[in-house]
Amino acid sequence: MRSQSKLGDRISDLAQDYYTKLLSTSKPITRSNGIQEWTVLACVVAIDEKEDVLRLVSLATGVKATPDVELRRSHGKILHDCHAEILAIRGFNTVLMKQAMLLNSCNSPRDVDLINACSDGYKVKDSWAFALYVSRAPCGDASMDLLEDNDSAYFTAENLCQYVDPSVRTILRGRFNYKKKGYVRTKPGRKDSNVTLSKSCTDKLCCRQSVSLLNAMNWELFVEPVFLKYLVTPQVSDTLRNAFDRAFKTRVRDVPGLQVMELISCSKMFTGDKREATESPALLGGILLNVIPQNVPEQQCIINGVKNGSYVKSPKPLRKNCESLVSRAAQWSLFKRLRPQEHNITYCSFKNKQIGRNALKLKVRLALSRDGWVATKLDDCT
Repeated sequence: MRSQSKLGDRISDLAQDYYTKLLSTSKPITRSNGIQEWTVLACVVAIDEKEDVLRLVSLATGVKATPDVELRRSHGKILHDCHAEILAIRGFNTVLMKQAMLLNSCNSPRDVDLINACSDGYKVKDSWAFALYVSRAPCGDASMDLLEDNDSAYFTAENLCQYVDPSVRTILRGRFNYKKKGYVRTKPGRKDSNVTLSKSCTDKLCCRQSVSLLNAMNWELFVEPVFLKYLVTPQVSDTLRNAFDRAFKTRVRDVPGLQVMELISCSKMFTGDKREATESPALLGGILLNVIPQNVPEQQCIINGVKNGSYVKSPKPLRKNCESLVSRAAQWSLFKRLRPQEHNITYCSFKNKQIGRNALKLKVRLALSRDGWVATKLDDCT
């Protein structure tokens, strides 16, 4: 346990060290009305356990998700989910694709430290294990036990406002009916806000335990899956550990091939976390990609799912080049450069061909929500 605690603190220190390098616009501010913002910090860290080396791959801040109605004009450019954990995993996938591009171009391949090229594509080096640091427990079922003093109302089964779809009673909206445990939840939002159908970080991480960290594109590019070995979060209590077991183990215990993460505590709290009830969630978030450790990391500030300064209100079309580094459109563009033979296919058509991956997704979704699934709006890019 002592060595785990030491590893958790080292990962936390690395995350917060890189946070100091993040653009100020990607951090919480004090608004003009005096209200202090807060945010969540997350990062994917590669660990060479034999050599005792840590290497930050991607980092993100953010607490927002996009209303489903906004996705009508996205075409892969708007991020559906800007919670830090999900942005960091998207960043991880972008870093892998960018390293693959470097290997393809033979441009300083000595600097490509995470992956190797092989006969059938690419492979993450066996020496690396991966941890996800999150500055607070992931939203959704893993953190519901921490809301016992929350003022959310209790609902009976007949209170339909708790469901995003009344025909699917195993998916709840945000923190509604927070005393119900073991359920899929969508991202939280104000009761009067447009609904987002993006699932909670807990639910998405459950899917990653089965389908792997690799997105649909990297699933084709890489010959082996990549899983999280550790989840690191501050000051883990017995309550959180029990909730973690329910959310990430009990709910999906019958899913074949499930890779169980190990929960590790770290001692240091994140300076940008919520400390007072009067504080508000930050409007902006950010992404940092550490593609080559010797180089300056790539960064972007994100608001409303696009690059800062690029957002326009609906129904106007999105501005040209508004998409972020980790957007579906940007990743699809990288993928087509790595796989020119896929040039004429759309993203959704490509995903529909992934029979094995889609079967895994279906199994874990049915384990999480026996009544069925409620998908986000179709968001294709060509």
